[in-house]
Amino acid sequence: MSAVGEGDWALLIVEGRERRKSYVFRVRSKASYTTFAGSLRGSQLVGIPWGSRVELGKGVAYVLKPNLYDLMMHVLPRRSQVIYPKDAGYIASAAGLLPGMRVLEAGAGSGFLTIWLAAHVCPGGAVYTYEVRSDMRELAASNVRAAGLEGCVTIKEGDIRKGAEERELDAAFLDMPDPWEALGPIRPSLKPSAPVVVFTPTVNQVIKLLDALKSIGGYAVQEVSELIKREWEARPEALRPAVRMIGHTGFITVLRALA
Repeated sequence: MSAVGEGDWALLIVEGRERRKSYVFRVRSKASYTTFAGSLRGSQLVGIPWGSRVELGKGVAYVLKPNLYDLMMHVLPRRSQVIYPKDAGYIASAAGLLPGMRVLEAGAGSGFLTIWLAAHVCPGGAVYTYEVRSDMRELAASNVRAAGLEGCVTIKEGDIRKGAEERELDAAFLDMPDPWEALGPIRPSLKPSAPVVVFTPTVNQVIKLLDALKSIGGYAVQEVSELIKREWEARPEALRPAVRMIGHTGFITVLRALA
């Protein structure tokens, strides 16, 4: 059984009397870590098997190896509003992503959606993401490397509203203020029937998008939707919805490219 090593990332799920919280950090034997249920030392963690239980002053901690979701939610830096997993997972599903597909994205932003797309199309596939800002390209590249997916992601400098260089792409994803300006230019890059998934925060943008499609042509609207996530307090003696929830984040519009 593998054990926690010096410098490893660790996920700590801490349970107290009426609370549960997750922490993600690098394990250092000389460091100490504070949780709501008490503190522990890095030296208590180095060498113990993954999945171990550690007693705290006012609760317990489970020491787990973090996955990609944990690292993205707790570790990877962001300088822009990102598409969170609740939306990114559905976006990938709505596009029918499979390993080996070649897809287009704009813009890269902090690289969060880029990572989710790459996780679905790799190995064998490719994500071509266009970003106009150099600082965001650098951050996206850093986060993609941290996720270990740099081998199938190409981050390009360019304005997608001027079109893409690639051809015969299986899908496209637009996360930008004016996606309707990109629909005409990217159409030659897409296979017929290819999904184009547009993420927009406001109703106004959805209205502008649907209105613009009347003159742009070349696409059929498949759906417009939004996802709401509500967690529950996982206590058998008092199971109830959590006080806080992730409500509206954005609208997901799915288009399909026509012949």
